[in-house]
Amino acid sequence: MTAPFDLQFDTSWPAFPVALRDAAGAALDGQLYAGLGSAGVAWYRLDTARRAHGWQRMADFPGTAPAGAACAASGQFLYVFGGAITPAGHSARQSDAVWRYDTTLDAWQQLDLQLPLGLLGASALAQADGSIVLFGGYHRAQFDDFCTAHAAAGELERPAILRAYMARPVAAFEWNRHQWRFAPRTATLQDDGVLPFAGTCGAVAIAAADGPIVSSGEIKPGLRTPLAWHARPDAGGWERRALPDTAPGVPQEGVAAAFGGLCGGMPVLAGGTHFIGASANYAQQQLHAHAGLAKSWRRELYGFAGGQWRLLGLLPAPRAHGLSFQVGNSLLLVGGDTDGGAATLETLAITLSNGPGHDTVSYPA
Repeated sequence: MTAPFDLQFDTSWPAFPVALRDAAGAALDGQLYAGLGSAGVAWYRLDTARRAHGWQRMADFPGTAPAGAACAASGQFLYVFGGAITPAGHSARQSDAVWRYDTTLDAWQQLDLQLPLGLLGASALAQADGSIVLFGGYHRAQFDDFCTAHAAAGELERPAILRAYMARPVAAFEWNRHQWRFAPRTATLQDDGVLPFAGTCGAVAIAAADGPIVSSGEIKPGLRTPLAWHARPDAGGWERRALPDTAPGVPQEGVAAAFGGLCGGMPVLAGGTHFIGASANYAQQQLHAHAGLAKSWRRELYGFAGGQWRLLGLLPAPRAHGLSFQVGNSLLLVGGDTDGGAATLETLAITLSNGPGHDTVSYPA
């Protein structure tokens, strides 16, 4: 069902200067920060009040740049958690480091904190009390061991190693199912307890007015979930909501690496990728669920209003693997890629309106 809202798209924002995929970034006091991932050690800032100046390169990341790290802001700092790194001469592995970027000094520092778990593909949300909560993340030892074995094997052996790794049930991957809370003042991480849903990677975390939302994402490599979970402190737990079917009679696969956030106060989820048919395969005990399936980039933009997710419309083009920033009543999509993994440098602003006068939609509706 399509909701009675109008979408406005604005491409006049400065394009990102380099390909930006699996990157890290956050907004702070009208400044947008983004980099790492496919940008390597490069780190950029956009002043939204002076956007004609474009993205300015800031201090380079001083270590091996992570891909798929979680990032959020607190105080004058941005924090980058984990991700995958490939040190020179070694296979890929997960980082156990937390880095702090000082927006005032334009300087990086590695904190004296070793992550007790893998946070590759995790989602981070800043909280009103200054803490940062983290959801999901790839199991570190499993990821590291697979990358080591795959890199060491010969070309003829690698397909069998990949099949054996992929052809396992969701639970076997042991992705993080706990909510973790980082306290910037003490640089400590505490376990807030187990969550009632599967561990995810590439899910969208949204700071909605009535509590965090963790929406869709992978639950094992190649397999997405169509579910979104809403924290409801007033109701004493998490509520489950599903994305609508992709089309009449076409089940929703869910998406990973989508864009999302608040747009005019409404939680929205846009784009992302999935493998059409993976959910049906998994339901039939084909555990390597996406084997032989083509990866699909999506255009759908969903909004949450009236207690359900609705299709609001379509993006101008399929898009995934970039960063999302809330700027005023708009949601900015920065970087990422489109069909076939082609890099997208365009910055797209989405504004949601509900009538001829294009008044901003408030949430709750």
